[in-house]
Amino acid sequence: MLSPRLAPWLGPDAHLLDSRAYLRRLSPGKRCSVELELVVGRANGVPAERRRLLGKLYREDQGAAVYQTLGELRHHGFGAGRFIVPQPVAYVPEYRLLLLTWAEGELLRSVFLARSDAAQEIAGAAEWLLGLHKCGVRTGRRYSFLGHLQTLAGWKELLAEIYPQGERLMGALLARFEERGRELSGWTPGPIHRDFSPEHLVVHGDQFTGLDFDEFCQYDPLFDVAHFTAHLRFLGLTHFGTLHHFDGLAERFLAAYEAGGGEYSEERLSLYKAIAYFKLGRFVALVQRPAEWMQILPELLSEARRLVWTKDVTPLHAGGVD
Repeated sequence: MLSPRLAPWLGPDAHLLDSRAYLRRLSPGKRCSVELELVVGRANGVPAERRRLLGKLYREDQGAAVYQTLGELRHHGFGAGRFIVPQPVAYVPEYRLLLLTWAEGELLRSVFLARSDAAQEIAGAAEWLLGLHKCGVRTGRRYSFLGHLQTLAGWKELLAEIYPQGERLMGALLARFEERGRELSGWTPGPIHRDFSPEHLVVHGDQFTGLDFDEFCQYDPLFDVAHFTAHLRFLGLTHFGTLHHFDGLAERFLAAYEAGGGEYSEERLSLYKAIAYFKLGRFVALVQRPAEWMQILPELLSEARRLVWTKDVTPLHAGGVD
């Protein structure tokens, strides 16, 4: 199955001798990621070489859109140099299988956990994101704030089933998100990752490779900025017991993004960070489900509340609204 699809990528004098697949990530009902290890033979007695690909199997045909997105991005400045995305090698529709070049290096998340003073890496992350937001790609679905709220409402219903004591708070948060969103409308949509985090950037020397473009769309670029900083603080909470462990890195990221010419609005940033904490609450309670999720979820919801409520509004408490 692989040989005919990989022929243009492998080259005319190459033939596939062997392949092995290793499960990397499974999202039940959505997608499965596998590492493909290939043994490639060459003509004229050249020794066989080993090469790697990432294979992503989808429930539906989303991989076709990701294949197109990556091709567009590589033609808009992300094909070579410091800031890149993987090369889309092939899409196999009958298996809903997307094949990508393997990103060599270390996840940014691992870099931060090893040393929290990673100034060069955090600046590179901001530059990579600025490049995406300014690349000019116009393909991808047009996402809306209303659609975003509808997604959050669905998650709220699922969370309420396992965390009923937080149902009133979550309902109040969604109402506040909608209110703040109306107040802060008027932004110009652009190409965004929509799931940008230290999990989705690989560092190899001075090169940064962006991963996982399943959520790519046209939306408010500041959502990516807020999402990344929220994930940084989530990393601090889950590994060091406090949301504030990586505050210094988060501030450097914001400063580098703004200094590079990225649009900045404290009001929109606060709203999107609150939404990102709500999203992380869903991830902790419904997907990851660690033993301590009952302690992590209320803290994430509390942080979301703090970000969208001002002092002149009746305060919220963990179980509801007073």
